[in-house]
Amino acid sequence: MPRLPIDLARKIKDIPQHVEQLPAEARVPILHYRLTSSTISATLAYVEDAFAQGSRYDAVVERHLSRLYGMAMIGLIENFERFLKEAASECVDCVAPHTLDDRFDGFKTKASGVAAYFGTGSIGKYLCEPETWLSCATINERFRDILSAPFEPGDFYLFPNPKQLPKEAWRSKTMSIVWQLRHSVVHNVGVITISDAAKLRILAQKEVVGPRLLVLTRDDIRYLKRFLDETANLCNSRIATRLTVLMSNIHTQSPGLLKPQEYATRLAFKFRTPVTVAGAVGGVPPD
Repeated sequence: MPRLPIDLARKIKDIPQHVEQLPAEARVPILHYRLTSSTISATLAYVEDAFAQGSRYDAVVERHLSRLYGMAMIGLIENFERFLKEAASECVDCVAPHTLDDRFDGFKTKASGVAAYFGTGSIGKYLCEPETWLSCATINERFRDILSAPFEPGDFYLFPNPKQLPKEAWRSKTMSIVWQLRHSVVHNVGVITISDAAKLRILAQKEVVGPRLLVLTRDDIRYLKRFLDETANLCNSRIATRLTVLMSNIHTQSPGLLKPQEYATRLAFKFRTPVTVAGAVGGVPPD
């Protein structure tokens, strides 16, 4: 029996309509991150439990789970990238109304994209959402510019090198490995090419051979999630601290330009950490 004709173009056009409202946690970058991270972990646990029921062929199960772990890896890494975008967007929205320097000139925005953001009330979303945040160097540069003192070169590094903050330098190196693994899975369907292997060999300072197919384990995902969770929490705290200092300095230099209590309350809510802006205290609201 011949297959019924299907309008595939229409079916693909319908896909963007299959949506639902964002969760309440989406209002707070770190809560949005934690929700997605825990959801990915819960999904893996559910599927693993389902595989464990009844008879099975271990080799087949392992092959399917490895493919699933690859998808989980991408979900965890992209969740972290989204967190960085959302945190940066909040920083831009706080700083933009009170500065006139060139701190945002490094963002590659186009006039054609402005219309889509009319009505959002967020210049941060316009600047940060279209960009990719997939290298420590790029992330450092953007946050350094956004959170610099007015008309001064920035000195804030979210992922510092050994000279900037020796105790945290290992995190930058490890994050660079994560970005490179993401590249292999997203762009080469898990194949570590010869080029990928050369980069990973330098980053990890271990022998890495290519071309090879990446075969992920449950422990790989467990340790990746733990690293990204800890890094997201640390970044959230450091960004909030730096932004608080910046807003306090802006108020000190130009009293009356902003209301300290308004920003203290806002930053405590958005970053879920107690802050003080020019003497005004912001407490963490209940989740």
